Amino acid sequence: MRSEIKHRMTRRLNGWDYCQRAIYSITVTLADRSRPWLGHLVLAENGELRNGVENDELRNGAEQGASVAAQECAASVSPTPFGDAVVAALKEMPRLFPQVRLIEWQVMPEHFHFIVFVTSPLPKPLGALIRGFKAGAAKRWKALAGTSECPAWADGFQDTILFREGQLRAEIDYLHDNPRRLAEKRANPELFRRVAAVSLPLDGGRLIGRFEAMGNLSLLNRPLVRVQCSRRYFAYRRVPKSGPIMARHGTEGTAMACHGTRGLKIARDSEGNPIIEHAAPEYEAIKEGVFAAASHGAVVISPCISDGEREIAREAMNRGFRLVAMRNMGFAPIQKPTGWLFDICAQGRLLLLAPVAWPYSTQEKPMTRFDATALNRICQWLAGEDAVEINYHGMTPSDIDRLAEEAVLAKTP
Repeated sequence: MRSEIKHRMTRRLNGWDYCQRAIYSITVTLADRSRPWLGHLVLAENGELRNGVENDELRNGAEQGASVAAQECAASVSPTPFGDAVVAALKEMPRLFPQVRLIEWQVMPEHFHFIVFVTSPLPKPLGALIRGFKAGAAKRWKALAGTSECPAWADGFQDTILFREGQLRAEIDYLHDNPRRLAEKRANPELFRRVAAVSLPLDGGRLIGRFEAMGNLSLLNRPLVRVQCSRRYFAYRRVPKSGPIMARHGTEGTAMACHGTRGLKIARDSEGNPIIEHAAPEYEAIKEGVFAAASHGAVVISPCISDGEREIAREAMNRGFRLVAMRNMGFAPIQKPTGWLFDICAQGRLLLLAPVAWPYSTQEKPMTRFDATALNRICQWLAGEDAVEINYHGMTPSDIDRLAEEAVLAKTP
């Protein structure tokens, strides 16, 4: 029996020695995330800075047609005195521990991001340094404010160990973009809210399916054009990826992390776009059929399983179309779309759906053949009578229906 998954900031990479040399991206949060103890959002619109922008101001501006899109708005966070104390405490870390080099940091209203490079083995684990950093920030604030009171930190921290090429640049960009993303979320809160239970009619109303959702639910009120593309018709180029490999050593089977090659990843060009290995005429025909329907107002719906399905979804977004994308796992309590999907979501052009029987897990969830079969059938049911038929070798239509129904008909807890 699997034990209940507990979501906490004390989880660490199993078997990893947190004293050893690596680049770490760290997030620490305040226990009370309802107040901006660390900083205030500053929105620059039409060249004019406004300090302490609140949710209602941003929301009202969006309703009146004032855009907070990336190309028209710049955002930053102005640290509070407590935020300044936190940054000052972080800058002390390299003096106290010469093995640590600061790379970047970003103050947010109720949490703090920073990236450090541990250049040589630490005398104590990274967690001990972060506890000292938190205590140092609190001490500085109390001395500055002349008080014994201080906003409390949440237990633990979230860490990402940067193993792969390009991760550092991506993490730095993410930190720099965080204030703008916060402004987008405050302007469009309904588009970034996790909806735990959405009921939708499926298979012509024969049954009611339940989903977790994030994004623009009104997209389901439009005609849907379904994408299905065989792996034979389209593929991205793959190259080996490096990272930690967990290996067992010794008679007790102790888990140890070592570097090496762990599978393949999609090759990308200098701008981060996936490189196409081959695209058959059948793929081009599928894509043009989908885009013809989308150009007349239909919303693209896709399980985004095969390379071809993901490429069509990516190009649909680039062309300004709308997308309903299926997931084989639900959403964390605090989660938002990542990368370029964030901006698409902020524009109201994205809806993410996950069958209710597949809740969020901190473990990686590979896409199985059964997951793919169920998602394809669910997409077909949502798209209606004009959806592309599916046929999985060795599975009858009733088998496919059963898998899909099991995914969306989970009993209410």
